[in-house]
Amino acid sequence: MNFRFPLRAVIAGTLVLGCSLSSSPSVVRIDGIRIAPARLSLLPYQTAGLTINVATSRGGTDVTSSLQWSTTGGTITNNGTIAGIIHMSYTSPAQPGNYLLIVTTVTRTPADTAKIAVTITPVPVNAVTLTPGTVSLVLGDTTTISAALTDSTGSALFGRAITWSSSNPNVATVLVTGFVRAIAAGTTTITATCEGHSGTAVVTVK
Repeated sequence: MNFRFPLRAVIAGTLVLGCSLSSSPSVVRIDGIRIAPARLSLLPYQTAGLTINVATSRGGTDVTSSLQWSTTGGTITNNGTIAGIIHMSYTSPAQPGNYLLIVTTVTRTPADTAKIAVTITPVPVNAVTLTPGTVSLVLGDTTTISAALTDSTGSALFGRAITWSSSNPNVATVLVTGFVRAIAAGTTTITATCEGHSGTAVVTVK
């Protein structure tokens, strides 16, 4: 007789616990981490912007608190999350050399690493790539085209002077920031040039 009530209490407690577990929200799983750009070439104390794209089991969830970032040299600043993409700034150290920027989870997996080369002398630009490569606008529309500079190894370069031009400014104009404005119907080629290398994007205005 004395054991019946404790036994019922244990069973009731188990049922309550089971209900509590079944109603708890599912845990968001981090499936992958990608840092862009993956390779950088910087001067001492130079700052570069990077993005971190995190793939999760449930899209649209902010998992910043589940991430950890570190570097073997230099400093990192978290600039916030925009449209699910984490934006960060990395500032290189004074000492030239090769460094790593590592982003991972509290469990150390998954993870991704960006390789950073710091040099005293600026590395020459080898290629200029514009994004997007093709743009379709209507009269009065505006957009911004970005220019990515890379060296012969594919490492991203920053802080270089870029000259912008439009092959037909009567169709669309472009400012030094890559800001494009549609003026009239037609097609024009936007060109960005740096250290003798150029990249292009085609803009069509309807």
